Amino acid sequence: MTTTQFNKERLDYLLALFSMSKDELLSLLNEGRKKFIALEDIYGEEIKISLLKKIDEVFHKGLSFYLDFTPIDLNQKTKVFFRKSRFQSVLSMEDKRLVDSFESLKSLLDGYRTLTDTFSSEYHLHSSFTIHCDPKKAANQVRDTLIPKKNIKDHRQFLKAVIANLAEINVYVFEFVETWNKRERATIDGFYLDPNVIVLKRQKSYKREIFTLAHEIGHYLLGVEDVESLDMSKVEKNRVSNKVERWCNDFAFYLIAGDAVNELDKYSSYSEDVNFTIDELSNSTHISKMAWYTRLAYNKIVPMPHYRGIIRDLEEEQAEKQRELKEEQKANSSNARAPKPIVSPLYLETMQYAFYNGLVSESSFCEQLKISPKQIDKYL
Repeated sequence: MTTTQFNKERLDYLLALFSMSKDELLSLLNEGRKKFIALEDIYGEEIKISLLKKIDEVFHKGLSFYLDFTPIDLNQKTKVFFRKSRFQSVLSMEDKRLVDSFESLKSLLDGYRTLTDTFSSEYHLHSSFTIHCDPKKAANQVRDTLIPKKNIKDHRQFLKAVIANLAEINVYVFEFVETWNKRERATIDGFYLDPNVIVLKRQKSYKREIFTLAHEIGHYLLGVEDVESLDMSKVEKNRVSNKVERWCNDFAFYLIAGDAVNELDKYSSYSEDVNFTIDELSNSTHISKMAWYTRLAYNKIVPMPHYRGIIRDLEEEQAEKQRELKEEQKANSSNARAPKPIVSPLYLETMQYAFYNGLVSESSFCEQLKISPKQIDKYL
């Protein structure tokens, strides 16, 4: 059996990063095995290549990571899991791998920027507000910078326009897409990493994704990191009680709604007219019915028992649409192409600088941006 030496400090680093004990790692490695792996099998003079591959199935770092004997700092502040011990949500292993992958990507891009003399540490609007500021006033102050001036009705195009505006102020937005048949799925909807990274999951609807982006922009404006898995557009107990989460939700609503929010001022109590108004507002804005009803619940205009019933009906309606979509995807799976994430202009520009300066090859450029080599001319 082929064996090799590897950098054990790098495995210790990963265990610390993912808050995992050696016993927990062994438990994962021994799932479904008759012949158990022991700790000495890992920490001996050499390790079986097959076992090293199995370890990497847990962490997804690539074998070259473990074979690199360059010293690695366990206390480096470039990792959010070292900077922050508690998050808004309980994170799964897949969530942690996802966060780590985007942090690694950001470090790589910063390296490219440094080597091409294009790195900038100026982050416009970063930490420019606190939770003591009025979120509505904050939204009004930043709207001209972040929201496209042109009236864009298509939700995906609107999302892309906001991402482009964020690129103009040196903020990366990365979107990740999970295919319907993925074995391990992330539970997080979005997260913000200091100082200038926002990550979004392609969600059930672009309206929900737009709201999530606006919520994460709120975290950027406050300078408060977090990784979250809850629906940003619903009333959740911990979102109401958590001042940062409540501020970011309020800010997100006001940022996207704009002047349309004034339509709610005419109501001081719930009536059937409210339903008609919300139908109109949902059709004319980039905010979902769920988020509009949530705002009225926050303002105590829609009673909570009635709100919960409305949300339940909306969720059932969405679930049915998702079931139909999955069935359609399964039926067309042989011909279906994997959906591509939205690429931030800042990400593309960074990769272009790296390519023009000989830091990445043509194949690496295409692989990083998930494009076909035939399409490269469109991106250069």
